Amino acid sequence: MFWSKRPETFNAPRQFVGNFKCERNLQELEEFPSNFIKTSRYNVVTFLPKSLLLQFTRYANIYFLCIAIIQCIPVLSTLNPFSAIAPLVFVLGLSMAREGWEDYGRHVSDNEVNSTECIILKSRVPTNSTWAELSVGDYVLVKQDESFPADLIVLSSAIPSGACYIETSSLDGEKNLKPKSAILESQQLYQEMANYNEDAIRVEAQVPTQNLYELDASLFLPIGNGQQKKFQLTAKQLLLRGAFLRNTEWIIGLVVYTGQDTKIMRNADASRIKSSEIERIMNILILGILVVQITLSIITASFSSAWLHNYGSDSWYLEYTDFQPNLLSFYAFFSYILLYNTMIPISLIVSLEFVKVFQAYFIEQDEEMYVAQRNKFAKVQTTTINEELGQVEYIFSDKTGTLTCNQMEFKYCIIGNVLYGKDQSNTNNPVYNVDLKRQQTAKVHPESEVFQHSVFNFQDAELSDILKGEGSTGDMPVHLRIASQDGKQQVTLSNQRDLIQEYLFLLSSAHECIIQYDKNQNASYQGPSPDEITLVDAAARLGFQFTGSSASEQCFKILGKEKKVKLLKSFEFDSTRKRMSVIIDDNGIIKLYIKGADNIIKDRLLPNQPFLNEIINYLDDFSKIGLRCLLMASRVLSHQEYQDFDHAYNNLPDNETRANELEKLTSNLEKQLTLLGASAVEDKLQPLVPETIADLLKANIKVWMLTGDKLETAENIAKSCRLIQGDFTVMRLSVPTVEECKKKLGDIQDTYDLCIKENRKKSIVVEGASLQFVIDNEDLAQAFVSMAKDCESIVCCRVTPKQKADVVRLIKDRLNKITLAIGDGANDVNMIQAAHIGVGLYGNEGMRAVQSSDFALGEFRCLWRLLLVHGHWNYIRIAEMVLYFFYKNMIFTVPQFFFSYFCAFSGQSFFDDWYITFYNLIFTALPLIMRGTFDQDINYRQYCQYDSKEEVANVQKKQEQYLRLKFPSLYYVGQNKTIFTIPNYLLWAFNGLVHGMIIFFFVLWIMDFEIVQNSGESSGLAPFSLTVYSCIILIADLKIAIHTKFWTWFNFICITFLSLLLYILYVIISNFWPGTLMEYTPFTMVGTPHFWLSLLLIGAIIGGLEAIQAEFIREFFTDPATEMLNKIKVFEHNLNKWVENQEKIARQDSFWAGIYKQKEAVEEQELVRFSGSQQ
Repeated sequence: MFWSKRPETFNAPRQFVGNFKCERNLQELEEFPSNFIKTSRYNVVTFLPKSLLLQFTRYANIYFLCIAIIQCIPVLSTLNPFSAIAPLVFVLGLSMAREGWEDYGRHVSDNEVNSTECIILKSRVPTNSTWAELSVGDYVLVKQDESFPADLIVLSSAIPSGACYIETSSLDGEKNLKPKSAILESQQLYQEMANYNEDAIRVEAQVPTQNLYELDASLFLPIGNGQQKKFQLTAKQLLLRGAFLRNTEWIIGLVVYTGQDTKIMRNADASRIKSSEIERIMNILILGILVVQITLSIITASFSSAWLHNYGSDSWYLEYTDFQPNLLSFYAFFSYILLYNTMIPISLIVSLEFVKVFQAYFIEQDEEMYVAQRNKFAKVQTTTINEELGQVEYIFSDKTGTLTCNQMEFKYCIIGNVLYGKDQSNTNNPVYNVDLKRQQTAKVHPESEVFQHSVFNFQDAELSDILKGEGSTGDMPVHLRIASQDGKQQVTLSNQRDLIQEYLFLLSSAHECIIQYDKNQNASYQGPSPDEITLVDAAARLGFQFTGSSASEQCFKILGKEKKVKLLKSFEFDSTRKRMSVIIDDNGIIKLYIKGADNIIKDRLLPNQPFLNEIINYLDDFSKIGLRCLLMASRVLSHQEYQDFDHAYNNLPDNETRANELEKLTSNLEKQLTLLGASAVEDKLQPLVPETIADLLKANIKVWMLTGDKLETAENIAKSCRLIQGDFTVMRLSVPTVEECKKKLGDIQDTYDLCIKENRKKSIVVEGASLQFVIDNEDLAQAFVSMAKDCESIVCCRVTPKQKADVVRLIKDRLNKITLAIGDGANDVNMIQAAHIGVGLYGNEGMRAVQSSDFALGEFRCLWRLLLVHGHWNYIRIAEMVLYFFYKNMIFTVPQFFFSYFCAFSGQSFFDDWYITFYNLIFTALPLIMRGTFDQDINYRQYCQYDSKEEVANVQKKQEQYLRLKFPSLYYVGQNKTIFTIPNYLLWAFNGLVHGMIIFFFVLWIMDFEIVQNSGESSGLAPFSLTVYSCIILIADLKIAIHTKFWTWFNFICITFLSLLLYILYVIISNFWPGTLMEYTPFTMVGTPHFWLSLLLIGAIIGGLEAIQAEFIREFFTDPATEMLNKIKVFEHNLNKWVENQEKIARQDSFWAGIYKQKEAVEEQELVRFSGSQQ
């Protein structure tokens, strides 16, 4: 295939001509990549070497490969190579099988995509082709509901205006239709396929980028006599590969980017490989164990050398052919390296992978994190950091769509000096501390109801009367004149009625919304954001109805009358500009309509605005109740002004400076504005947000809210969601200069020190400009972080997406604490990717946040269970699992070390090769995997399996309330890293050492090599080894059983059947296994009392030591929170017994009351004391 020889990408500006010819010039195509997509990593030939290379990027696998190689050298090893090769092959095989299965799926997907059929135009004739065969410059015909095979420039559409509509849900998750349009000239030139001529068009386009909403390109169209005219192209003409054509019969497009150069493939970068802190510490511990292993091998080899020099020459029975003590002790060093390699658990990594996959499954199946409104369960996209969910200390949250519903309700509008929307309001609302007359009203234009928005309760009798032509307030003079710079064009708004109509017309015109029809032909607005839709919908409800648009025209129904205007330019809203504008030609008058954030628009107004002060006062009142506000303004342009702008726009450079030049050009035009009014939109909090945040704060998690709202709005939203509570001392940082920022931080430091002294809770509210001073100045950053780290909450307002990410890094890099960022929009992606843990919410602004996250949730409230329940459990499970792995390998290695004394340090193995092979892979692995999956120190919902009788249901509800009250106070376990610590590791390793010694020496003492068997023989190595090995299996399972806090059938089956019974089955089989150390040994040993005495005595001794150790730790090292944990366990046990006997005492509500009253006072005091100590 010719595309296989083409480059993967073309990272340079491109020029090409449209290709109608049947025969392609392959030389012209060679510089651009083909449209053949390959996401798979391997093929039949490369799978084995590439996947093996990937596996050996892990140091542990390299180590065990070296062990296997050494073990294959007879002079260095006393073990069968199989005992080292089999575990390594098993572990590698599992990982490679998973890798191969995933890649097979990618192959299937690639083949399906590449073979998808499409229609290209060859010599003006539609011809079937495949996606893989497309090249840059091909003309493609795409029909309704088909997907675009490459990134295309739309040249023509079935809609006469050149418009078409696309759905990009497969790219960014947004299901709202997006309007695209061919430029008028190409639409006219290619209105019908039969009119195509042979005059080739030419395209100059930018370097391919990741930005889905950017295209800087120029289209050169033939105008006769061999001449071409240049037309500027934008994202309005770009149709993205993978998007679908909707509500349009057909389009014809020109292929501009193919294959790896398409936007969707540029955004398909491999996700970051994250590793948790536990894994990083675990790797350090493995290196430490390696050092210990080498040290022990050197010591043992030294003893071997000493023994050989002293006794070797006299040991004739060893039959040395060439007695060289130094060489033999050198060989012994490597022999003991092999024998002690069991100190490093070979199955640890693969076992952790299995456990984390199982944990992710149960997170995704958790019905309490199901959001019915969106029909979404939680989704885990990164399984490697499950345990870090239990160690979070800082949460960075977006506001809109994350804490709030992102479902906007149009509440108020200010037009001129007059506030409208008062008839829906409560008289106690702080906005209405002014004298406003309340009236009842009906909807202005019922026929507008075809455009239904989710919530619209706006009512105002005065506004209704004015729009109906009634009432006297509409004649109130305003005398507002908006004129062009040359004075030739102007708009005069004589009275309030004129001003209202101009304001509402601005709302219906300045937007990026389209109209979408369902199968019943019901119309609704679709747009880039809920704010945009809400404002357009409100204008329609008030009689200014947007009815459709094309690339060059907008259509309206104004108070029942049809109206059309020319759409000259449109500049979309983004998080940097914080404004949106359109330029229209309204009956020969060129108007610029603009709406945006108040701080942005204020700076662009003409001086001496008549309504500014009054509007700003209203906005301050709105901010106190958490409403989202925008300013509306306009400008009249002279024809010469617009022509100069259009000429500069069409001649912008086609290079990397184009975006900046365009921003400067539009910014200069969006000045000298006249203020018309403002809007106030309400975005309500999601369910249980205040309760969730309060519990997160109780869990000693610092919560930061990062929002683009103004300071007052952000602060009041923070109060409503309990991010700032009544007893918090609030410190504000909002200054215009660096010098003032330094002074203000000094004042905040004084207040902060006083709060620390008086043990008061505190919060900082910082504005975006001041935050930038902090980020850019090292001294300010250090001072700010030193205070912010101990504040219960921080509110950052007026922040940009870049600042959000910078704030996360500020804490992450300086404090080395686990951070979590949560958001729902594309402007949150940088923040989500900067944090240790990224959480995306399924929202109304697409799927960019979800696609970039590690975990996806339906609502913010789900964060409570994700962190405080699953995170808490998973940290304990993983931490104890790793410690247990080292423990069980220690007790297996210790007998090998002490046996070296009894074999003259010769390198003789104490255990049979099969014992070594199966110990980690089978006999001790599965019980630990099940415990890492199911164990729970506190069972949050233990009684769901009971029938929902009224009394039991009542107990369940009260228990849930009880545990929800207590759970946050237990989160410290992961935050303080109380389990996986160096002292804890040393304690477990010491336990392994002591237990291994007890097993070895007690068995040695019991058997003493003088036991006479039924055959008359004394005991030897095989019986001794089998007894020690059996004791090790018993103690390993006993240890895990003792530490298991929540038993399930899986745990029971894995310990009894998959560990102990499998071991018994193996022992039976090995009795008849010829040529092994164990041949005939098991049946002989089970007939002697010494074997059973060893098991019983050692089990009792070690079990007793475990109990003594646990009691000692509880008595001298248990903190108040752990004691609280133990009390809750006792409470659960008592409650469980009560539920099981509920038939006898079903109506005895005094049982609950008694338990609750007796425990609540003491436990609350302990919780308060513990919370104070943690803070």
